[in-house]
Amino acid sequence: MNIVSTILSLALIVFGLAPGFGFAGGGGSSSGGGGGYSGGSSYHSSDSSLSSDDDPIITLIAVVVIVIAIVASAVMSKKQIKAKMEKNNSTPEEKYIHEEAERIFKAYQADWSNMAPVQIAAYTTPDYYNHASYQLELLSNLHRVNRVSNLKVNYVALLNPVDSNTPLPATVRVEFGFSGLDEVIDTAKSKTLYKNNAASVTETWNFIYDGKSLKLAGISQPTESAPHLIKSLAEFASTNHLYYSPDWGRYAIPSRGLIFGGHTMTNSDINNHIIGKWALRSAKAKDPNTKPDLLVQLYTYAATPGDPSTYYLVGQINVPKDYLGVIVKSKKYKNRLKPDRSYDKFEMEWPDFNKRYEVYASSRDALPAFELLNPKFMEYLYDKNLNYNLEVADNVIYIFAPVRQVTEADYAELLDVLKLAHKELKM
Repeated sequence: MNIVSTILSLALIVFGLAPGFGFAGGGGSSSGGGGGYSGGSSYHSSDSSLSSDDDPIITLIAVVVIVIAIVASAVMSKKQIKAKMEKNNSTPEEKYIHEEAERIFKAYQADWSNMAPVQIAAYTTPDYYNHASYQLELLSNLHRVNRVSNLKVNYVALLNPVDSNTPLPATVRVEFGFSGLDEVIDTAKSKTLYKNNAASVTETWNFIYDGKSLKLAGISQPTESAPHLIKSLAEFASTNHLYYSPDWGRYAIPSRGLIFGGHTMTNSDINNHIIGKWALRSAKAKDPNTKPDLLVQLYTYAATPGDPSTYYLVGQINVPKDYLGVIVKSKKYKNRLKPDRSYDKFEMEWPDFNKRYEVYASSRDALPAFELLNPKFMEYLYDKNLNYNLEVADNVIYIFAPVRQVTEADYAELLDVLKLAHKELKM
């Protein structure tokens, strides 16, 4: 990445103005994770506040810097592009990597657009394949496709030298400059949810080279900064056999839910995203070899980036059965989260629980609401005095709490709640 684009990216990150960079696969880390252009974004959490109020004067300066950077970046000369393309392109290994990396780049964009994880497996590492396939499954569950078209590769630059003396397997980083049309489409409604015709995009793709072949291992975007990529969360995900993306973005924001309703890909954001699968085991058949079949996620969500009162830590599980709507709301948040009028309020047979939580359900789901909230799970919420809210919408269980800052410990606690929900809730 040249100095101009670096300044641009840092300014966008620091001042929370990044519109998003990257196409299919963008938003991942070296350990995995695909995503779409609507993936790249600057709103993120770290071990400090999720966001802060910007000083108007500093913000104005930032805008000026950004405008200058955009103009300067847009006029990159053919000489500069040629220099990037020729960088580290002299040894036989480097020439192979340049050619093969571009082939994989184009293949991945096409396979991601066509929702074809089987084809992706041919040129990715096992971890990256798992991560990307889970993300494609998530898109499929949402009846969405992230489609890239009119793709044009402007340059391919190998960022680290490789020769016959390079220890193998080697991690190689390749920078792509490209343009194209990126869309997120609701396939059920044949409706375009997000569209961007990007004239200039830069991404760094991470590969593993074993001397014979090249495998895609991760994708980085300019909107990823050091605080953004939280090492502890990546390690936390790996320890729990899950996959982490620091800059998840917007294309997978749910369309229904207490905290999601009314928000869109243009005004909301998801980051610090962890995804994986768990086995659904019945009480009668606890086979440890049961094939995993439930998609699980943990992430930070900004309903309105820039407004800390709309930030949440969210965990969710996709379940086999559809529900119209069930809500268990902590009374701690009073009027912040209001179910709409289609929900009826219910009293549980536990007075102390009713003092801390309010239970709502659609008229159709009144009985399932009581079946879902079995005593063990209610006791856990009550005894731990946790302030999480629970919602079931369609075939997803959401567990969430408003936050302004998060740590690895918060993720660990939420993961424990999810695991118990997975075990105890009657799905």
